[in-house]
Amino acid sequence: MCARRTLEVGARIRTTLTHEGQKVKMLAVVRVVKPQVGMGLEFLDVDRDSNATLLTWAESLRKSP
Repeated sequence: MCARRTLEVGARIRTTLTHEGQKVKMLAVVRVVKPQVGMGLEFLDVDRDSNATLLTWAESLRKSP
């Protein structure tokens, strides 16, 4: 996740990812921090609707060249 401000590895966050008008709400934990780049998150809790949206996003990435 691109971020201006990064958190420490192990920090838990509630966040919303937005892409093309769709939103995914989740509880996540920071697993990797790359200064001036962003953070790698592990999703801990995602509701059913958000999970379906994530799967759609992943499928569209898989199909893109």
